Amino acid sequence: MSTPAPAPAPTDLPAHDPFAPSTRALRVFAGLGLPLLAVAYVLFMIIVLRQAYTGDGASGPLAGAANTALALSPVAGLIALCVPAAAMSHSARRTTVWLQYGLLVAGPALAAVDFR
Repeated sequence: MSTPAPAPAPTDLPAHDPFAPSTRALRVFAGLGLPLLAVAYVLFMIIVLRQAYTGDGASGPLAGAANTALALSPVAGLIALCVPAAAMSHSARRTTVWLQYGLLVAGPALAAVDFR
């Protein structure tokens, strides 16, 4: 008796491996972050207005930083979404999506800790 020869490994591994890094998945996550930006802006405005009405009527120094973080989040998302795959590596695209969501969360978080 002889043992059968092992099957050759597929040469196109990302097409056969469902857990391989996917540019399409990162683009979907970058696209989903853009509508979440509207939710983050509404939350940011609620926090800032509540602090203005309950406090001395002025926002603290972190309100500007929170607004800047929320303004830079769609820039990172559009970069991750629109740059062609040949011009951006997978790890750079993944880092850009992480940056997008980090800025998205940082906006309301900075506004919430902005007490005078």
